[in-house]
Amino acid sequence: MITLRTFLMPLALSAGLLFAGLASAVEIASREMTLAATERPVKVEFFAAPGTAKRGSVLMLHGGQGWGGAEGRADDFRHYARELAAHGFDAYMVYYYSDQDIADRKANAGNVSIRRFPAWAKLVSDLTTDVKKMPTSNGKVALVGFSNGGNLSAHATPQDPNIDAAVIYYGGVSRVPGYVANRFPSLLIFHGEADTREPIERGIRLFEAAKALGGQVEFHSYPGINHGFGQQLGTPAADDAFQRTLAFLDKYLKGA
Repeated sequence: MITLRTFLMPLALSAGLLFAGLASAVEIASREMTLAATERPVKVEFFAAPGTAKRGSVLMLHGGQGWGGAEGRADDFRHYARELAAHGFDAYMVYYYSDQDIADRKANAGNVSIRRFPAWAKLVSDLTTDVKKMPTSNGKVALVGFSNGGNLSAHATPQDPNIDAAVIYYGGVSRVPGYVANRFPSLLIFHGEADTREPIERGIRLFEAAKALGGQVEFHSYPGINHGFGQQLGTPAADDAFQRTLAFLDKYLKGA
C-alpha cells in the first residue's frame, strides 16, 4: 500500500520572516531572452542568481492560461522566480505556447494540450540543452510546472535524461493516447485536496507510476486547498510547498 503524506504546516512565521534575509530577491531584475528550439525560437523571462558561481537552472512552465489568467497574475510567478534566483538558481519563465496555440485555445479548436504535448516536450528538451550551455550553469536542470505545465513536466521528463528533477504543482500523468513512460527523474508533487480543475487522483496516479518505475518521488497534499495555490507566496500552502521545493532543488541541482 502506498501511503500519501498530507501536509498543511501551520507556519509560526509570517511571510516576511519566512523570506527573512532575502531582500535581494526584490532587486533581481528579469530580462527577456530568446532561446533556440527546433520548432521555433522561444521567449523566456530570465532571472539570474547573484554572483558568478556555477549553479543549477530551473525552467518554469506555465498553466493553461499562460503566465497569468485564471491561475493568478504574472507578477506572482515573477515573485516565485525571483525567490528561486535569490536562493541560488537561475530561473527561466518559459512561454511555450506558440501564437497558433493561443489562437486555437481562444477558438476552442479541440484539446490543444493533448494534441501539442509531444511538440512542447521536444521544445522543453531543446531548452534544457540550451540552458546547460549557459556560462553560469553547473550542467543540472529541473522543471517546475504549474497545472498544464505540471502535466507537461510529467510528459517531458521521462523522455529527456538531461532533466535531473521536476517539481509538479497539481499535474498528473500524460493524457496523450498511447503515451508510455519508461522512467522518471526525481519528482516532487504538490496537490490541493479540494482541487476542482485537476483532481488530486491525477497527482496520485503520477506518484504511483513513478514509484512503480523505481523513481524517487515525494507527494504532498493540502487539505481544503483548491487549484492554483503554488505561486501565491505568503499563504501557508504555497510557503510550505516552496520551502520543500528549495530543499528538493538543493538536493538535486547543487554541486558539480
